[in-house]
Amino acid sequence: MNSYRDRLIAEIDKHHWYQRIDLGEGVITPGETKDATEAKLAMMKLPEDMSGMSVLDIGCNEGFFAFEAERRGASRILALDKSREAEAKFELVKRALDSAVDFRRIELTKLKPTDVSSFDLVFFLSVFHHLRYPMAVLDHIAKLTRGYAIMEFVEAVPNDGTLPSALVRKLSKQGHLHLLPTRKFLLEILERAGFAPVEILGEHRFHRIKEYRDMPGFDEQRVVLKA
Repeated sequence: MNSYRDRLIAEIDKHHWYQRIDLGEGVITPGETKDATEAKLAMMKLPEDMSGMSVLDIGCNEGFFAFEAERRGASRILALDKSREAEAKFELVKRALDSAVDFRRIELTKLKPTDVSSFDLVFFLSVFHHLRYPMAVLDHIAKLTRGYAIMEFVEAVPNDGTLPSALVRKLSKQGHLHLLPTRKFLLEILERAGFAPVEILGEHRFHRIKEYRDMPGFDEQRVVLKA
């Protein structure tokens, strides 16, 4: 196993991957979400030419969207994640792509607008339900956003036709408590944080909720929006 391609595959095999990222040489990381990341990208309708744009990718995981912004010409890109495993995978991809994207392993709320200025585009994708204080984080993101944000939320979908304005609790497979907003409440909290108007870009990954999730009366889906 001496070729660059073989060494790269060996490094990839040391990790569990969430996103599929094309590293060249016919090597693609084995993301568990399969083509969901590419489908999400298509919904976003990002500019083909992002020359001169600054981009912040919050909770970047392996960095698919940060590297995509670089491919489209963005000049300043900062990717954040608090996981050491995410950092290791990000750095592997960065080396493979010969990328200049900056990564920081840091809690978002410790990133001050006075330290990094604000950004033309902010990605905040499927992070909300993992947060302990999600509303405060939305306020913080608003301060870092000079242009607009592309956001993805796992939202609670009532299966009995009602439209409550609420957060719904859900248990993860690991027993963690997640908070999922209903659509009405999601739009309300985004507006209060300063993200208005909001454009719904698409919905995907609808799931019927299983009983062990302890979320009676609701199913879930992911909604992608521009704010």
